[in-house]
Amino acid sequence: MYADKILINGRIYTENKDMMWAEAVAAEDSEFICVGKNEECMKYKGDNTQVIDLEGKTVIPALIDGHTHPVTVAKTYWHVRMPLTHDREQLLENIKEYAAKHPKEECPYFYGESYFAETFGTEGPKKEILDEIISDRPARIQDFTDHACWYNSKALELMEISKDTPETGTAPFFVRDDTGEPTGWVQEPLPGSDVEETLYRNLGWHPPTEVTEETVAPFLDFLKDKGVTAILDGITEGEEAMKLFYEMDSEGRLNMYYEGTCLLESYDRLDECIATLKDWQKKYTNEHVRLHTVKFFLDRTNEMGNSASLEPLYNDPSGTNYGEINMSEAELTDTLLRLNREKIDLHIHVVCDRGFRTACNAYEAAKKKASELGESWDIFMELAHCELVHPDDMARPAELGIIINWSCHWAGGYFGEAAIDYLGQERWNTMYDFTKMLETGATVTYSSDVIGMCEEQRGNPWFGMEISATRVDLEDPLDPEKYPGSVRPPLSARLTPEQLVDGYTRTGAIPFRMEDVMGTIEEGKYANLIVLDKNLFEIPLTEIHTIDPQTVIFEDKIIKGETA
Repeated sequence: MYADKILINGRIYTENKDMMWAEAVAAEDSEFICVGKNEECMKYKGDNTQVIDLEGKTVIPALIDGHTHPVTVAKTYWHVRMPLTHDREQLLENIKEYAAKHPKEECPYFYGESYFAETFGTEGPKKEILDEIISDRPARIQDFTDHACWYNSKALELMEISKDTPETGTAPFFVRDDTGEPTGWVQEPLPGSDVEETLYRNLGWHPPTEVTEETVAPFLDFLKDKGVTAILDGITEGEEAMKLFYEMDSEGRLNMYYEGTCLLESYDRLDECIATLKDWQKKYTNEHVRLHTVKFFLDRTNEMGNSASLEPLYNDPSGTNYGEINMSEAELTDTLLRLNREKIDLHIHVVCDRGFRTACNAYEAAKKKASELGESWDIFMELAHCELVHPDDMARPAELGIIINWSCHWAGGYFGEAAIDYLGQERWNTMYDFTKMLETGATVTYSSDVIGMCEEQRGNPWFGMEISATRVDLEDPLDPEKYPGSVRPPLSARLTPEQLVDGYTRTGAIPFRMEDVMGTIEEGKYANLIVLDKNLFEIPLTEIHTIDPQTVIFEDKIIKGETA
């Protein structure tokens, strides 16, 4: 057997615990056939073998982004992107300036990005403020968390939302004043939801939101350029999105693994969700495009006080507001049992400590019930974000076999200090700490959770790695007078480069159910690797974001860099 490619003279960090370092690899027909010494791998050299001298460069397995939103990003190309600022007056001036740059004739619906959640406090922004700037057309300004937005009166009118419009109990949630009048602040808004489709119909105009290869490819290419060759889609946005990835791969243009998720909107729609997932599985899955996961939002955000808290919210004088949760422990237990019987994994958005505990309790109860019924346990539950976890629950993921997913670029304070109003400074100071879970042996994976073009650059895994290694945001650092060095507390929560690589590679493959074929560099696994232009393990932590892979190989195919 002869190799297609042999890479020699490298510092190859394999992530294979039995042999963490090698100096050469040989690959043939998409797989590694040799990992070890130069002379071992060169035995596979034939007349047509491509030999690449790494000249001492560092090599690691190709990266896995365990939670991102490529279609959501693609749908935001038409949005108006404005500079982020914490200054309220500057924000209003920016909106005025960009509205003038993009007049009604060009931009019939002004959809601006973005504002910080804390800019308007716990009361949120009001439509009257936006009306003073933009009144000739509907306007929406997006909260940069993507879990809220701010409409003007014209937008509410065209959406046919008034004080007499009943709440449906599902997103979006229109915040109202004491008289029932919508304030203009909306939580959990969904672009393309029924109310926005009503706006477009009444406006006689529709934005260019059709997702095509042309619109989704730039973000995918950006990720691949940085060394990412596998992504889990935080929400697969409809059958057309699933079909798109399937067709791209079938025609040889995807060059990465795509793992879809089917959104479960509520407990009473579980049957519908399972049926949809199975239908998509039959139509649109293959070796690279897969679907075996349901996504659910168990709570919402800490920055808007609608997450599920173990303690009363800090700014609630009555001491009775513990936030919100979207499924009871009993319902979640039942959901897990049903999904287990269907062999479907569950990926849950959860940000606060009560939500986290509820998920752990439900998983423990479901596994116990399955055992009592003589049923094997065959699924994963992965908890995404897990921003605040009670100390008593830190060891539970390892004990129960729960997977944790963390969006690394949040670690420096990307969401600012808005959550302090609801959680208090003391609890806020303990957020985003995964070191204790890692110490107990939990499976921790990493991701970007990028949702729009306004933050595409934060999808760069090296950008996220540096922030989780330093706890300092690269674009919007915390006030150094309040937080020495702009470090988000606790300093002890910093992750090491070794921990970060592990979560982006070896453990990242587990939720994909591909740990037997990717995530490490070893014989018999897919030949996926990246050649770095800097040694990740030796450069200062503050230089990690500057890493730019020289070569990216996906299943023995060079998709970036050296070709000869």
